[in-house]
Amino acid sequence: MRKLLLWGALMPLLCCAQRLDSLHVMIDAEAADGTPFTYKTFQEASAHFTDGVTAYIRPGVYWIDNPDDPAVRVGKGGREPFGMTIRCPHLTLIGLGDSPQDVVLASQRGQTQGAVGNFTMFDFWCKSLKVENLTMGNYCNVDLVYPRNPQLNRKKRSETITQAHVGYVHGDSLTAKNVRFISRLNLNPLNGARHSYYEDCHFECTDDALNGTAVYRHCNFDLYGQKPFWSTFREGALFVDCDFHVKGSSREMYFTKQGGPVTLIDCRYHASTDSIYIGWTAYPQRWLRCYQKHFTLNGKPYVIGSRQRENTVVCDAIDMDTQRPPYLSINRHEVEMQVGDQPITLRVEAAGRTVAWHLPASCQQLVALSSMQGDSVALSIACDDIGEPITFPVSAFAVGDSCRQGVAVCMVTVKPAQLPPPSFVRKPQIVRQDNTLTLDYALRLDALRDESCITWYRGTIPVSTSHTAPQRTYTLTEADQGQTLMAMVAPRHQRSNFGAPESAEITIPSGLKPQERLSTDFHDFPVQQQPEVKPGFWTVDGYKPEDTAAFDWSFDAKKPMWEYGEGFNGAVGMGLLQAQRGARLRYTPMERKYGDMHLVLKVDPTKTAGQGFGSATGQYMDVCLKFDNSTLTGYGLRIIRTTKHAKAVDFMLIKYDHGKTTPLTEPVASTCYRTNCTISVDFIGNQLSAHVETSTPQPADSTLPKQVDLKATVTPNAFGGVHIQHTGSCGESTTMLHQLDVCWKLP
Repeated sequence: MRKLLLWGALMPLLCCAQRLDSLHVMIDAEAADGTPFTYKTFQEASAHFTDGVTAYIRPGVYWIDNPDDPAVRVGKGGREPFGMTIRCPHLTLIGLGDSPQDVVLASQRGQTQGAVGNFTMFDFWCKSLKVENLTMGNYCNVDLVYPRNPQLNRKKRSETITQAHVGYVHGDSLTAKNVRFISRLNLNPLNGARHSYYEDCHFECTDDALNGTAVYRHCNFDLYGQKPFWSTFREGALFVDCDFHVKGSSREMYFTKQGGPVTLIDCRYHASTDSIYIGWTAYPQRWLRCYQKHFTLNGKPYVIGSRQRENTVVCDAIDMDTQRPPYLSINRHEVEMQVGDQPITLRVEAAGRTVAWHLPASCQQLVALSSMQGDSVALSIACDDIGEPITFPVSAFAVGDSCRQGVAVCMVTVKPAQLPPPSFVRKPQIVRQDNTLTLDYALRLDALRDESCITWYRGTIPVSTSHTAPQRTYTLTEADQGQTLMAMVAPRHQRSNFGAPESAEITIPSGLKPQERLSTDFHDFPVQQQPEVKPGFWTVDGYKPEDTAAFDWSFDAKKPMWEYGEGFNGAVGMGLLQAQRGARLRYTPMERKYGDMHLVLKVDPTKTAGQGFGSATGQYMDVCLKFDNSTLTGYGLRIIRTTKHAKAVDFMLIKYDHGKTTPLTEPVASTCYRTNCTISVDFIGNQLSAHVETSTPQPADSTLPKQVDLKATVTPNAFGGVHIQHTGSCGESTTMLHQLDVCWKLP
């Protein structure tokens, strides 16, 4: 009611034409031609913006970008495409409606939906920007509903959620009051200013959406995703008297994707169930500290981030500053020290406050602080040696203000003193038993753990290597007969660097059976670049297929395209991951004619909702068999993200002919490309088929098939190669390869 009375009182004053001048202009779609300082479109008005101008906007829908223009928007200079770029040092925009729904600044484009890149309605270059009593919406994936005049309603461009932004601000300050920010993915409600303040605002968004360095007061949020912030690093986000409404079906909700401080004072979370988990971030750093005071879930007190409780500072009994986040900056969040190292300095920016330092009692015999107070302290090792690394927090507090001023934490890891590499008690030698080779050696370890790196070579090309433990064994294949195999061991234990390597060789005579099977869980897979296509070898490289030419990306051929490591999000455990976009694997069997072929690949997409890849920008994975790796000819299954669905991918059988692909079946959309996904591709006679399924339960709100079965009649060939091509972006859009099994039928 307070807002309606305020705007009702201002309306008569602001609507008098004689009060308009060069610093007070009107935007009115129904204005008479020639009215001084009055413009019918936002574009026309912006051409007259001068420093310090206030633009009053009459009720209506004002399209910042023409939604009926069929042209595809493309960014310039490596940036995303923008609806409008506005340069005005000090600018104020005020809607003159009874509510913010009455004045709508709108666009309707997003990534792959009318634009190449993450379309953004506004790019403001302002020292200060103020926006009040209006709506800023990108209606690419949201219906525009305008109650004052339903003729101005407009259906969303697409059901498929994509990156569609509202705007950026390059400058010192943003102030938004009584503003509705509407989009879905990557909302970006005027992100970017050094200081951002939102009051009485409404936000609708999915992930990676909100302004991570802002104060939000009396705001409400409709959360259609799981992680509304990409990150909140530096001071972080402060929420005061805000409401969060979960609109999706996720049973786990987080505030950030990458982490950073968040503070919630007198805030309320609303969900369909009390059993939902609310965390600060899915994989929180141990030094992270976030703050909550009087936080509730469905009206009941709730402690956020209970799975790693040390991240949460509960301030229910403490007066907190509601003007800025409680933040104490520290020069280092993580430190590694070794027994014998020189002291290191920890420093906070206290702004005149008295700072107290805290060291856990269990570590006070291990390390020492030069002082327990002050902006800067020296941390030194106080012990002679330890057996294993020890990690602990060193904390700084603003004395007398407790959590009002924040806590700064540095996670310190103290490692044992460095020792020389272990020497060889027995030099390595290779022992053969049937088809298994074992590298036999002994090191002087003195009860320490052997962490040597063993790499097996056929000729000069590595065929097996250590990733998690010394790879002492190697299984012979047909390709090894007549070849000299070498095993090289670089000795190391947990307290040393690698020592000088030693090697052993063995020559394998003929007589090995033809290879009918290939099986690997990739735990010993050599990930370095290996571009040669040779029988019996994996080719490990990168490639940008012709059908991705419309999308601007590249890779560094001097760096690995693949990495073996631990997964995250939907990727569970250890496996082989793409390190760069365009990562490719090819296995070439021995030279002969091959008949029927069967392939099973078990994977975990990192994406958890079923979309598989970062966006619908030519991002796919091809899993191929009956393949000639020299000419890129054969058959396979393509898994691709398209604009049809935000939480599913398309599957289709394809034919490769010298690198060019042709669909063999119509695409089938499914939600099965999720954790524990099994991909089976068969070639029997002249029939190519694929079956894909997952043990992960079907999303409750999905009507798409939960598994895929495809068949096509094709022309047989005599090839036997395996080909895996990934064109998706990396990081949180990778697919972890867990297990590959291949069977060939030999003539």
